[in-house]
Amino acid sequence: MKRFGTLGAALCLAAGVAGCSGDETAPPAANPFPPLPTANTTYFDVTDEAGRWFDTRTTIAGTNSLAVVPPGQKIRFLQTRSFNGPSRVESFHTVTSLIFPSNATTSERIDQPTANKDDHEVTLNTPGLYVFVCKVHPYMLGGVIVDDPNTKTTQDEAALDIGNAQGGANDLHLEGVGDFTSNSNLGLRLLRAFFVVTSPSNWKDYTKVTTPPTKYQPAYPPVAVRVNPVGALGPAQGVVNGIVPNLNAALQGFFDGEDIVASTTPTTPGVGEVWVDTQYEESAGKGPAYPSTITVVDAATWAIKQKIALPNQKMNNGHNMWASHDQNEIYQTEWHGESLYVLNRTDGSLKQELVLGPDPAHVMTRVNNGQVHVGLNGGDAVSEMDRNTDGTLTFKRNILVQLPGQPQAQPHAHWMGFDGLSMVTPNSNSGDSTLYDFSIDGILAKNTTGPLPIAAAMDPRSIRYYVSNYLGHSISVMCGPNGQPLTCNGRNPGQKIADVNLLQNYNPVTGIVGGNGAIGGLPIQTPVSPDGRFVVTGNTLTATISIINTQTATLVKSLPCDPGCHGVNFGAKSGGGYYAYVTSKFANRLLVYDIDPNGDGNAADAALVGSIVLVDGGTTAKDDTITGNRGMGGQGVLPVPNVYNGWVQALPANSSFCSALNASQKDPFPAEAPATLCP
Repeated sequence: MKRFGTLGAALCLAAGVAGCSGDETAPPAANPFPPLPTANTTYFDVTDEAGRWFDTRTTIAGTNSLAVVPPGQKIRFLQTRSFNGPSRVESFHTVTSLIFPSNATTSERIDQPTANKDDHEVTLNTPGLYVFVCKVHPYMLGGVIVDDPNTKTTQDEAALDIGNAQGGANDLHLEGVGDFTSNSNLGLRLLRAFFVVTSPSNWKDYTKVTTPPTKYQPAYPPVAVRVNPVGALGPAQGVVNGIVPNLNAALQGFFDGEDIVASTTPTTPGVGEVWVDTQYEESAGKGPAYPSTITVVDAATWAIKQKIALPNQKMNNGHNMWASHDQNEIYQTEWHGESLYVLNRTDGSLKQELVLGPDPAHVMTRVNNGQVHVGLNGGDAVSEMDRNTDGTLTFKRNILVQLPGQPQAQPHAHWMGFDGLSMVTPNSNSGDSTLYDFSIDGILAKNTTGPLPIAAAMDPRSIRYYVSNYLGHSISVMCGPNGQPLTCNGRNPGQKIADVNLLQNYNPVTGIVGGNGAIGGLPIQTPVSPDGRFVVTGNTLTATISIINTQTATLVKSLPCDPGCHGVNFGAKSGGGYYAYVTSKFANRLLVYDIDPNGDGNAADAALVGSIVLVDGGTTAKDDTITGNRGMGGQGVLPVPNVYNGWVQALPANSSFCSALNASQKDPFPAEAPATLCP
């Protein structure tokens, strides 16, 4: 029987489908969802549905996630139920104040110490823009404009308050950054990002390639708004006394209009396959309540070879993957649910579903024993599983990544040491990173990184590791488990060495990028290249990838990406070297970068060398019919075979991938790594 889960059972019961709750003889239940009071109250349904995570059930300029309210309005976020029926959410979330007027009171801010399924409310009085986020799933955005009815244009027409009515040099506040002006390049970027993230019609669709080229032109509310009188927009955009006459025209003129270009595949093939979590793609068997498919790309031909939806399960927002050491199984997490799925790599069929706990985010194997580790992003732990001889898994234990009395950690994208002796976790709720030592089977260190750490990666010898701070716009360089003061600038394992500011070249008011031109903001996945030379980070805010030189811990270059740039992982390039494969949440193509084309250790010649549209073709094998958000939501990306140091040596000698790798790819550090099984 299809496993509907809590949300599916509630929806099924509300629809009156016999037997869907698992008890075909159960009598019809009384309606448990009486009408809610609407006086002075605005409701958001919290959902797992792509692009409608905070849903007002009313569309404004393409988004269902924005409400315009008068001062004194109560805002309620519903998780125990929806506005007019059962709950639309399965996973754990937070409702956290992200942006708010700089003079807002403490009572106008909202947060929770733990992820949960509770309802939350706040009363907003101060005019201006408020944006709320889920710290577990930080693309979940909801916005409220508290509008002073006295705000008018020079023609005495209504204008909405984006900046607050009191003005001031810095009239908005961004958690992790501080106060800033609403009429700054940063403020306008954030405002634009809100309407791109929450409006699926604004996502960048690479199936819309035409001659002449279609322009990428997101739509925004065509209304007058108040911003700070001083800043990026001025008289040239028709701004008078801080009133922007048409927000849509201003933002489109300021940011948009580039061509949607046709994709060109890399000239040099890759090795094996690339598996992508197209997390927002919808299919007929699951519907919008349970989005996500897996898209499999043949790296030799760059063709889309398979779409996997698991319609008989739910795979609610499938987020990240890893392969067994023999590459026979793929482990797939369910970020808006509770399960880990074990798939047969050759045909995509389901071998096993394990229910682990709230919001499994990332998954990796432990090199020395093949165990599987999954971070429970809605909780405190990393789940550990033993691998059985038939490829299935057996749950062993949960490893806590915080000490007694410390706040909930919410570990997201962890990384395992190349020798299987260590693990590091970025803890999004507690703003720190845990270094776990398996030789003592305990926490070796736990130290502050930056605001909302979301992803970690170790270098190939576990000497240093790197943590991306989503709201800090930075990468923390940490001393790794195999590091020591001599190699870690005097620091001990687990301690911070330095922070790399991804906005160091950026003027947040004017938007001018100086220095070497490198820029990044809202960074997410952050792997180290298998040769240890570079860290590559996907940046949601700036739609760029950032390249950091590991020897100098400096930001050396950035390259254009797509809206919602997110997932990064390295795979083998045919003939030698590596490709960085990059996915984006709000576009439907896989980007292929060559970070070091000539292998000299210098990223000056790093380049985007190709892209693949993640939409099924006529010959694509699939287990369900794709119905919406085609190819969208690229997040987890897994090249097969795994070519990271420690894992690549575990490829079996009879593997078809073995002969496709050259000597340096098979064993990047032959003097230090485990003996390779791949001859």
